[in-house]
Amino acid sequence: MKMSVSKDSRADVRLSVRTCLGFGIGTVGVSIMLNTVTTYFPALMSTVLGQSPEIAGYLLMISKLADAVIDVAIGSLSDRARTRWGRRKPFLLGGALLSAVSFVMLFAPPVLSEGALLLWMIAGLVIYSTAYSLFNVPYMALPAELTDGFHERTRLISFRTVFVSIGQLLAMAGTAWLIQSGGAGRSGFATMGMVMALIIGGSMTATALAVPVKHGTAPGSGKHLPGPAQLRAIARNRPFMMLLGAKVFQFLSFASVASTMLLFMLNVVGVGYNGQIAFAVTQNVVTALVMPLWVWTGKRFGKRRTYLAGVVLFCMTTLSWLLADHSITTTGIVLRGIGGGLGSGAIILMSISMLGDTQAYDRLLTGEAREGLLSSAIAVIEKVSFALGVAVLGVFLHALGYVPTTGGAIVAQPASAMLALKLGFSVIPAVMFAINGLFLWAYDLDEDKLAAARLETSEGLGNAVA
Repeated sequence: MKMSVSKDSRADVRLSVRTCLGFGIGTVGVSIMLNTVTTYFPALMSTVLGQSPEIAGYLLMISKLADAVIDVAIGSLSDRARTRWGRRKPFLLGGALLSAVSFVMLFAPPVLSEGALLLWMIAGLVIYSTAYSLFNVPYMALPAELTDGFHERTRLISFRTVFVSIGQLLAMAGTAWLIQSGGAGRSGFATMGMVMALIIGGSMTATALAVPVKHGTAPGSGKHLPGPAQLRAIARNRPFMMLLGAKVFQFLSFASVASTMLLFMLNVVGVGYNGQIAFAVTQNVVTALVMPLWVWTGKRFGKRRTYLAGVVLFCMTTLSWLLADHSITTTGIVLRGIGGGLGSGAIILMSISMLGDTQAYDRLLTGEAREGLLSSAIAVIEKVSFALGVAVLGVFLHALGYVPTTGGAIVAQPASAMLALKLGFSVIPAVMFAINGLFLWAYDLDEDKLAAARLETSEGLGNAVA
């Protein structure tokens, strides 16, 4: 007897709005964690605490590199966890609590000597990176668990992307307002840290409590870290490997933008926190509003093409900052925010939707539920790439003569430092995303290929039963 099933029974099930909202809201905390620390930690160190941006870059790099192994362990452990709350919930809840604690440590540090301050910041960054992994690694495994529908997964991620926009809005505009209201000094950063810590902990906890309990089938290996056989199986998943390669350059680009954005706004175009607020509000509102368009485009033209369209828009917008100087108008900032929002929306939506597709494809190839392991592999690549990007930008700024200050003071920077900021905020991100696009051009997992793999697996099971 031979069975033939074209789709898993869950592929046609439409997720409830409640499930989509519950899943999506957690990314508010993730977005605040990632964007605020990357953007404002170097600014805190170099404009308030009197430290070189090179030191800030090194600290971020060390914490993220040290956490790379933790990512893999968390992914594998969450795949195997067997609790009354399912596989992922305990990790999500632990990550929520530690994320809030680490955020306060980083942005509301006590008054310490220079040596003690550096040790405090290292501890805070290690806790921050570990907390981020505890939540984000199992969180990124959820889309492949919640639905097998190729386009339903995009719909689910569209909810997440709207919340990404909200989180980024808070991370870039809300934080800037809080810091500025507090005088742009130590007290302003401390107020921002405590307010955002409450939002981070609340949003992450809401997701942990809202998502359905999922147990799944544990991987065959009993080890907590992947062995050679598992690594070879991951390498055979070509779409996942292409996505992995693309992520390297995506996060090198993001690191370059995030590390230089505020310093660029303060020094190169002279619009300060108000300009950053205007840009962030525009970009993230547009990202949220454009979601229905990108969901439709992904269904009509394919996820890969939609992603590449986002890359083109992002690169054009980023390069346009080369033309900006102190004569820039609010209209110029808003127009760039619109372009950035359009491009970022497509990139964020499709990259996470495609990750869920590759996780589902891996389950069909191996017969094992290893979504957490694959999420951790992506997290390692993201962190290492981001860490290297931030560190290199810190060294780059220091080498080209960027002058650090204290108390939020702005001083005249040498021409070489201004050039470094322009390259870091405009040219380098565009080049990195152009390389990212080459990997996505080679990505070949679509709805037909996933359905064929599902059919082959079903037929194999049917033959085994017969």
